[in-house]
Amino acid sequence: MEKSIHQEIFQLEPSTLVVLYELVLKGYAASYFFHGGENGYQKEIIFKGNAYHYIPIKTDGFNTTDSQLARPTLTADNTDSFFSLKTRFFKDFIGFNVKRVRTFVKFLHGNNFPHNVNPFGSPTEVSFPVETYVINRKTVENQNVVAFELTSPLEKEQAFIPNRKIIYNTCQWQYRHSIGCGYQGEPVTDSKGNLLNFVSAGPPPDFNISTTYNSGQYAKVPPPADSIEPDRVFVCIKNGTVGKEPFNDKTSWIMDSCPKNISGCRARFGPNESNYGLPFGGFPGSWEQ
Repeated sequence: MEKSIHQEIFQLEPSTLVVLYELVLKGYAASYFFHGGENGYQKEIIFKGNAYHYIPIKTDGFNTTDSQLARPTLTADNTDSFFSLKTRFFKDFIGFNVKRVRTFVKFLHGNNFPHNVNPFGSPTEVSFPVETYVINRKTVENQNVVAFELTSPLEKEQAFIPNRKIIYNTCQWQYRHSIGCGYQGEPVTDSKGNLLNFVSAGPPPDFNISTTYNSGQYAKVPPPADSIEPDRVFVCIKNGTVGKEPFNDKTSWIMDSCPKNISGCRARFGPNESNYGLPFGGFPGSWEQ
């Protein structure tokens, strides 16, 4: 433990404790940073270069006893459906790490305060040792809250070997994502596996709402700047299409989709299969007759 943290603990009137959380998105080289405003501060907190956003949360059970490891609970506000959307995409965050960082207000960087000056002490950005927990299961989800049970990494009650479920003929990678799939080429099939007809060639260009598209041309729609989701590629099916976002115009555009089977993977990577294999995210060798 940092000496300055130790000294602050034993002050007669230590400064306010600040608790920060990092939800590590396993396999995506990204994290969600947030805090629950336990000290009444409901604005963004900058700590060691990371911006922790305020989300109303309630936590309990972080204390470890002599006979049992802690199994804390984390309950987060879900009135804007943020967590519901993310739990669907990330499969309830099962197995993802949650890091708990505790420090005191006096150690926060000056950029958290007016005039970039911390009036309470020296902004050394020291903290208690970072605690790491693993999301064990989702316990509650409704329109108001989402709750998770956390566990120590030392517990392996629900560990998967390998670290993904073994599914015979269904790819678990997200189509066109750089992790796992990696496909960035021209469109191939619709959601039902039907081949798409197109006249363009090569990597999909970015969609431009001012461009007039004709049947057979395709374009990619990048995700929002703060999103980790992949690009989506659409094929135009109506001549003279202009001024319409592909996501909102199913009469003029068809989205390129993968059927998530070996045939779909081979249709995209087949020419290189003999040299590099297929990046298929299923386990076809696990099938039993």
